[in-house]
Amino acid sequence: MGKDEKEYTWNLLAKKLTGEASPEELQELEMLLRRNPELHYPMQTLIDLWHGGEPSRQAAAESAFNRHLDRMEKLNTGSYASAMEYVPVRKSKLFRTILTASVVAITLASTWLILYPGRNRQPLAPNPVQASIAPALNEVVTANGSRTHLTLPDGTKVWLNAGSRLAYDKNYGSSRREINLTGEAFFDVANNPRQPFIIHTPRMDVRVLGTSFNVKSYAADKTTEATLVRGSIAVSIKNRPDETILLKPNQKLIVTSDLTTLLRHQSGQSRATLDSTAQVSIRPPSYEHNTGAMIETSWVNNKFIFKDEDFGTLSKDLERWYGVSISLTDPAQADWRFTGNFEKETIRQALDALKLTAKFNYIIQGNQIQIITNK
Repeated sequence: MGKDEKEYTWNLLAKKLTGEASPEELQELEMLLRRNPELHYPMQTLIDLWHGGEPSRQAAAESAFNRHLDRMEKLNTGSYASAMEYVPVRKSKLFRTILTASVVAITLASTWLILYPGRNRQPLAPNPVQASIAPALNEVVTANGSRTHLTLPDGTKVWLNAGSRLAYDKNYGSSRREINLTGEAFFDVANNPRQPFIIHTPRMDVRVLGTSFNVKSYAADKTTEATLVRGSIAVSIKNRPDETILLKPNQKLIVTSDLTTLLRHQSGQSRATLDSTAQVSIRPPSYEHNTGAMIETSWVNNKFIFKDEDFGTLSKDLERWYGVSISLTDPAQADWRFTGNFEKETIRQALDALKLTAKFNYIIQGNQIQIITNK
């Protein structure tokens, strides 16, 4: 992507945020993002900053902007002028805010590349189904405490949950549609009978033509899950590549290396089937009692719903949702079980709600949280 096209893309985004973009310009922005998916993450960061609206967030962005300009001025490399020309600058405070947020987003993306040099140049490890995707990758990464959505070049829509990473070949859609996923994502796959859509995760591969489904595959979790909402998917388990499991709508597949965890998911599910050799379970999704919402996909609507979840698992979900680190001080705490529904609650409000059904207290220091059992 050339400098002029990148400048023009940021210009269109600025007009979109201020409500000045025409329908034709909005359509052009969508096409530019499809051709340059690497811009999804920094642009989503900018949009989140813009719509956040809190004075403290705006002050932090303004401070980051000023520090950035000071550094550029001292370096005397000409970056100061480039930064000032990166988006259309007017005398209004509105466009000053856009410029500030843009620099913050660019700085975040640059920091990621500095912390993880070469991550865009290294190929992913091969898998038993097919050789790894080519080294030239597009990546979308969400930090803990954030979520994003994007549209792939073929029109497939993806919602990416917190602490997740999605990577795909820059030639995606031309000859094949394959992605690598770590974390959790919901997919609404564009139908293309000639090109199956394939998702690679560490424990399983999912093959579809056009459908809606959720995949959860965090490295720290004991289970990998696929929940089908509409259509059909074929799942290949990595330790049994010669077998394929076909899921029907309203079915959830659970794969784990821990049989105890698998049996816990099986407990109380009369319609579920269990293959202990493959350590695979197929069962219906879970639904919230009051609203009937499917728990496995509720995060797409910014709702954090859990049902009879042990605290060992729930604490990891809370870490991703709120961008915090939670330490359990007693092994027995991991077995506490909770049911609840959070949407706009802060982490403190969430913990206070959990305290109503379990005897514990907590200490918060920055983003570090320690759970203490009340004796």
